[in-house]
Amino acid sequence: MIYSFRDMAKLPLPQIVQDNIARLRITPMFFKPFHKPSNKTFHPKKPATDNWRERMLIDIVRRVKEREDPEYSDIFSIFNKITVSSMDKLSKDAIELIQKRDEQFRLRIATLLFDKAITQHAYASVMAESARIMTGAIPDMKEDIQAQVQMFPKLYNMNETLTFPSGSDPDFDNKVIEWTNQKEKRRGYAKFMMELSMRNLVSDECVKSGLQDVLNELNDVSKQPRTAQTEENVGQYAMFLYETAKLSKSLSLRMFLATSIKRILATDKTEVPSLNMRSRFKLEDAFKLVQ
Repeated sequence: MIYSFRDMAKLPLPQIVQDNIARLRITPMFFKPFHKPSNKTFHPKKPATDNWRERMLIDIVRRVKEREDPEYSDIFSIFNKITVSSMDKLSKDAIELIQKRDEQFRLRIATLLFDKAITQHAYASVMAESARIMTGAIPDMKEDIQAQVQMFPKLYNMNETLTFPSGSDPDFDNKVIEWTNQKEKRRGYAKFMMELSMRNLVSDECVKSGLQDVLNELNDVSKQPRTAQTEENVGQYAMFLYETAKLSKSLSLRMFLATSIKRILATDKTEVPSLNMRSRFKLEDAFKLVQ
């Protein structure tokens, strides 16, 4: 049918249309070879793992005591007043304040709770119970706490153990304070981590991962030549394991600790010169608690 139109009478084109056609280019069009489209399917790149907590935690820990934000200051006061008897009410007051704000504020509150628990380990049980109440209402807060457990050595500068300073050190008083704070934080962390584990806020695997790091460090340092530094390192690791064993309720964790500590105690004394008798006794006490 379309071809039949060629034999039909042509309609005259208006002059203006003819003029426009006359002005068109009549040179041949540039040849562009045809390329068959690729059969490959486009797969967009997967977004990088969301590690916003890791990016923010270092700064948040550094300014954990700053109270420039009125609502942060209110929760700071709540944590200072919290006790076993007031826990339910004050935890719910904190929840109401957290739910008004964004995820960064929530992470900051989780960090404040974590910091109080490890720096004042007498409150570890109370703060863990408060964390259980708050994470029940705000599930994402559980991930905030778990992130801090995983990053504890980095966040609180625990990779380098401090030794008791010499009496002749001009900065003796400040270094004693730093040494004491580090010991207390390690002890507090061990206690708080087990309190969290008892409430299913961190998994046994997460706890084992942290304990394995400590055991590896203890094993390596105890084999180094004996110095005041290495003995202090081993002593703090032994105390950490003792505090952990004292609170461990999980059968899998107790078996893990028992097997690991027994292996260390069975090592020939000549191979572990930095494992002095005080640390050995502490490890034996820990072993008795979990066997």
